[in-house]
Amino acid sequence: MSGILSLPHSQTLTSDTVRHIFTVILVALFFTVLAMVSSAQAIEENATVGSVKTISGTAHVNRNDMLYTAHIGDHLYKGDTLLTAEKSSMGVIFRDDTILSLGSRSEVSIDEFIFDPAHEDVSFMTKVSRGTAQFISGQIAKVAPDKMTVETPLSTIGIRGTRFLIKVD
Repeated sequence: MSGILSLPHSQTLTSDTVRHIFTVILVALFFTVLAMVSSAQAIEENATVGSVKTISGTAHVNRNDMLYTAHIGDHLYKGDTLLTAEKSSMGVIFRDDTILSLGSRSEVSIDEFIFDPAHEDVSFMTKVSRGTAQFISGQIAKVAPDKMTVETPLSTIGIRGTRFLIKVD
């Protein structure tokens, strides 16, 4: 009985059936690996860009159109918008050691943050929509000052110094 696999209860599997099962398993394994690679890329794209270090009063993070109350230690991601209430403030530190302090009634979005100095890939772009924001620039502004910008409703500012304050009414 060459080419036939015997099973209990007088059932048999032909070599064609075994090949078919093997092919289905290989296809399933291929798609599983593909999904894992896609997940890893998504995680990399959503890597932490910084974290909340201080809060006084009430502060929020708007992420994917969901508003969250900010807490010390919260991770921040590209695309997040930081918000402070009346008589409130928030302090943030980014992976490149840039420090951002938001004053009362401020709104700052993290539009882009790439920090991979080993591959000379760095970029940092934020937008201050309202309120006050003080920046103490970190490594991105030091190694590639043209790659750090701050937008306001009326201008785009290229960062060349180490400390600056922006106020938007």
